[in-house]
Amino acid sequence: MTRVAAAGEDKKFAVFGALDYASGRVTWHVSAQKGEQAFLAFLDHLAETLPADVPTIIVLDNVGYHKSHALRARWQALSHRFFPFWLPAYAPQLNLIERVWRFLKAKLSNHRWWNDLGRLREATQTLLDLLEVRFHTDDGPAFRLRQDFCSSA
Repeated sequence: MTRVAAAGEDKKFAVFGALDYASGRVTWHVSAQKGEQAFLAFLDHLAETLPADVPTIIVLDNVGYHKSHALRARWQALSHRFFPFWLPAYAPQLNLIERVWRFLKAKLSNHRWWNDLGRLREATQTLLDLLEVRFHTDDGPAFRLRQDFCSSA
């Protein structure tokens, strides 16, 4: 009998993100897992990051934890700042952030096998920091990576 070693434990982390359609900036938050508490932390991150005097429409899919009791209370508390816009069920093609996730996954997994979760997380954060997304212009690709000359020197 031959034993084949398993690849190891499946390790992962979750990235929550919001795309500012006007500026092309992606605001993101990394969490150990998906779920209600992680999304609450992301909403708090958005509340800290985005200007308080500018009402913001947040486009959301219909994943269950977006509408939990705790989230409904948080949406109510933030109703003067954030206006949730719920997309129809099973329509990821309508949510532009899904294109950002596809781009990110393609960049990170292109000819690469990550055996160090910390390095993958660091690469993900670096890529998101440099990412600029413009869907509404005709002057080139929708996804651009800003060069960070300080970190590349």
